[in-house]
Amino acid sequence: MNNVGRGALAALAFFAATTGTAHAERTLRLTLQVPVNHPVGQNIVFFKDQVEEASGGEIKIEVYDSAQLYKGSEVPQAVASGAIDMGLVLIDEYAGTIPATGLFSVAFMFPDYDALARAANADSAVRQQIDELIRQTGTRVMWWQDYGPVQLLSKDAPLLSPEDMKGKKVRVLGKPSGDFIQAVGGVPVKIGGSEQFLAYQRGTVDIGMTGTTAIESRKLYEVMDWVTITNHAQTEFLVVMNDATWDKMSEEEQGWMRQAALAAEEKMRAETKDKNLASEAFIAENTDMQVQNLTAEQIAAWQAAAAPAVDAYIAAAGEEGRKLVEAVRALK
Repeated sequence: MNNVGRGALAALAFFAATTGTAHAERTLRLTLQVPVNHPVGQNIVFFKDQVEEASGGEIKIEVYDSAQLYKGSEVPQAVASGAIDMGLVLIDEYAGTIPATGLFSVAFMFPDYDALARAANADSAVRQQIDELIRQTGTRVMWWQDYGPVQLLSKDAPLLSPEDMKGKKVRVLGKPSGDFIQAVGGVPVKIGGSEQFLAYQRGTVDIGMTGTTAIESRKLYEVMDWVTITNHAQTEFLVVMNDATWDKMSEEEQGWMRQAALAAEEKMRAETKDKNLASEAFIAENTDMQVQNLTAEQIAAWQAAAAPAVDAYIAAAGEEGRKLVEAVRALK
């Protein structure tokens, strides 16, 4: 073979090698327990689109919604073990092993959206401490998804006072919300988000607990008669990623992921309040479910009855929990 032939083959080999490297694709699998038409699910799709656009298609995100692969309670272990690359998880799902992470479900800890936003901000000492605690499980928090306030659902009559909870079985999200229900005399029963409809339909619990957007997207208005607007907790979802998977990514890939995660977080937090209020209006105007708002005096009675839940959180979370409560109170 002459020198020209050898040169052409060498150039072709170099082109093939460099082209293969430049266009190598990475596929990440992401699990979530809500449908993609739920605001939280829509935010996941937004993240997927952002990553794929920024990377020019070099990173693909496969989304498995509606608990196809894992229930919410299974996500922390699934992601930590590498069984799946990424997952949406309610922050309360870590509270069983890391009690301090249950802060956002402590009853009446956050009086409004502004206090919540300050605590959940990426620069907040509250958030940084929680992110570091979760990092110790082998997963990294990519971004926080604001879900909005949590309300109480009931049949036949609204829930006007803590006395209405006594002896009733109540769906809870985790230990902190369970402490609240115990404080007001109810019986906490942990039920996953995707399992709510059947639980309410079958009477597994007497009282429900979720946000107005979930009532709309999961059609819970078909199986419950009333939603009482207590705003007693502010729920945060996290999108977590397996640490080993992250470490295998190039700096450029990590940059694309961070950019998309930041955009998704900012978009979700900016829209949450309006979406929750829009869902409340939808329920009142388009369904048979009735919306019960409470007076300031009624809210004060709920707050007083729920006070032991804060002590229970600190007792479970120890010094870390005490510092977090103090940090949140300083934000008010």
